[in-house]
Amino acid sequence: MRRREFVLLPALALGASVRPLWADHHILSLDPLIVDFDLSTQQGRYTGIDDFYIRNHFTIPQIPELPVLSIEGEVAKPLRLGWEDLGRLAKKQAGAVLECAGDPAKVTSLVSDGLWEGWRLGDVLALAEPKKEGAFVHLFGRDGYARSVPIERAMSDGMLITKLNGRPLVRNHGAPWRALFPGWYGADSVKWLARILLAPSPLPPDGDTYLEVWQSPAGSLQRKPLQRVLVNSVIINPAEGAVLRAGRILIRGLAWSGNGTIRGVQASGDGGKIWRPARIESVPSEYDWVLWQAEVDITQRGPVELVSKATDAAGNTQPSSRDPRRVDYYGNNTWSRVRCVVV
Repeated sequence: MRRREFVLLPALALGASVRPLWADHHILSLDPLIVDFDLSTQQGRYTGIDDFYIRNHFTIPQIPELPVLSIEGEVAKPLRLGWEDLGRLAKKQAGAVLECAGDPAKVTSLVSDGLWEGWRLGDVLALAEPKKEGAFVHLFGRDGYARSVPIERAMSDGMLITKLNGRPLVRNHGAPWRALFPGWYGADSVKWLARILLAPSPLPPDGDTYLEVWQSPAGSLQRKPLQRVLVNSVIINPAEGAVLRAGRILIRGLAWSGNGTIRGVQASGDGGKIWRPARIESVPSEYDWVLWQAEVDITQRGPVELVSKATDAAGNTQPSSRDPRRVDYYGNNTWSRVRCVVV
């Protein structure tokens, strides 16, 4: 049964009755709601709304009939904006992968690709006339979740989203509007955005949440903000544990990066000793993923390991293993590995 076949989850935290949820829907948590996406079911470039992954941090909030977005703090003109005010701004569309920072980058993952529509966050903020003291933009969701981003990122990359794949945002995805930062991990793309505060400094960190943590040889820890989405690829077929016939084997997958288009993908049928270039099936774009396929010849029978690695336009390539100095759980982008048996 596909995930779209089960009924709705917006009311989960509100005590409403729902049908049973089946295990193969990959429901990781009910409240907060976390649902991953089976990448092997991807058809075309954009992920269907019913399949799009969900990563909430708190209970899904109630949405007022007439929502308002307030902008305050280090601005010359504090504002409360409604649909009519925002509707005067020029619309923008952008195709972009959205990936959770803690995505395991496996076949079932917290990553999807969508066609987003809304307004440039820079245009929204400009209405309030930001002051030079407002170096950081604090984003507050109706669910209680909050994040900070530098003003430069908000003005250049940020969007205030109202539609996904040509349809108005549904409640699970942040209706009526949410933030989006193409090329950056989804942690900053606050859903159900209610308030924006410009401030001289960022919000204080919540422990090590959404931080890179590096350990020195002496054992001391250094914490840094997360980078852009790291270059990644995932083999979506064959599946882990598949039994394959010896000969030419077709490998299919997806690849993406927050640092520009995918320049190439390579695949291996022997654990990474011999590589073959993959054919990119979709036209690369800056923040969308690409579908790719490669053929490898395997004549030796027994266990085999299929591997893929991607390279982006900036020259970044997936590493074979994670840097041992890094002790957090974010930014997983090592080679995609699938173990099969050849008969």
